[in-house]
Amino acid sequence: MSDQTSFNAPDDSPLAPPARSTRLLAVGVLVIVALAGVLGGVALERTVLRPHGWAQRTNSGRGDRRAAPRRPSAMLPADLKLSEEQAVRIDTLIEQQMRGFREIRKSTQPAIDSLMAQTKRSMDSILTPTQRTQLDSIRARREAEFKKRYPGGTPNRGSGDWPRRP
Repeated sequence: MSDQTSFNAPDDSPLAPPARSTRLLAVGVLVIVALAGVLGGVALERTVLRPHGWAQRTNSGRGDRRAAPRRPSAMLPADLKLSEEQAVRIDTLIEQQMRGFREIRKSTQPAIDSLMAQTKRSMDSILTPTQRTQLDSIRARREAEFKKRYPGGTPNRGSGDWPRRP
């Protein structure tokens, strides 16, 4: 069978596999969708979940950010005047949601890592040796900045173990 097989072929003949450029386009679209999702999540978190910034809601500013995890219900505006029962129910709900999110991430992370590695290889094959060297330098600098900012390896988003009221 040749690569020239038509997609309008009769029912009894098989269709040709997608061309390499089609697969690369699909991978590119997946990467763009993933990046859009990450950017959308960051925007949502910054504008909806924490619109006033961390320092404005804590008396101590950024220095005590990692000292003690805060309850999820404490992230909601004080104007809501949640009862203790509501706060506990919201804390439990968010804790369950975060556990589910961590499980989903654990199962999908290998596929994401594989796709990102494939994209990196594809990009590297397009670049000149000089451009690859420059990009590797930029990647190393970003990784060093990330490790400096997050010595534990990941941003501290909390474990769900916040102090509970009696």
